[in-house]
Amino acid sequence: MTDSSSNPEMAEMAAELMAARMDANKLTHMLRVGTFQLEIAPTSDMDVREFFSETLEALMEKYGDKLLEIDIRNTMQSNGNMHG
Repeated sequence: MTDSSSNPEMAEMAAELMAARMDANKLTHMLRVGTFQLEIAPTSDMDVREFFSETLEALMEKYGDKLLEIDIRNTMQSNGNMHG
């Protein structure tokens, strides 16, 4: 078995794939308010500003000024799992 350094074409393809993945990761939009964070990868038919405005409005209706509070204790007590 050979590594990619022995095959210049394979190394070039791997580099292009890595570059494409890095570019794809830059195409997300993030809304962060207090400890709330939402990240989306928009599509061509999505208006990100409108989506974030509606999301923020719904959060403010539900939580009011408490949305802006940051409680580090709750954040630090998480079980380490990103999704709860």
